[in-house]
Amino acid sequence: MLIKPPRDKVKCVVHCAKCIMDLLALSQSNGSTTADDFMPVLVYVIIKVNPEALLSTVQYVNSFFHNRLFGEEEYWWTQFCAAVEYIKTMDYSD
Repeated sequence: MLIKPPRDKVKCVVHCAKCIMDLLALSQSNGSTTADDFMPVLVYVIIKVNPEALLSTVQYVNSFFHNRLFGEEEYWWTQFCAAVEYIKTMDYSD
């Protein structure tokens, strides 16, 4: 398994977030997309993709790269971490 540097992991998250936002904009009649639209889709995508070592990846980036995040990267990484935290609270018993 190839271990990617934290910057590459963040770039992947940013790219994914932008793709989601673009697709949501296409599906909206007014073209306006908000975080309320984005977050459920991000949660769904993370669950369906089921990234390998998700929790350790989040910890890895937060430990070794978080202080280097600014602007757009920081925003999308924070959204991603919030989605992961939400997934951790979900009840899978149904």
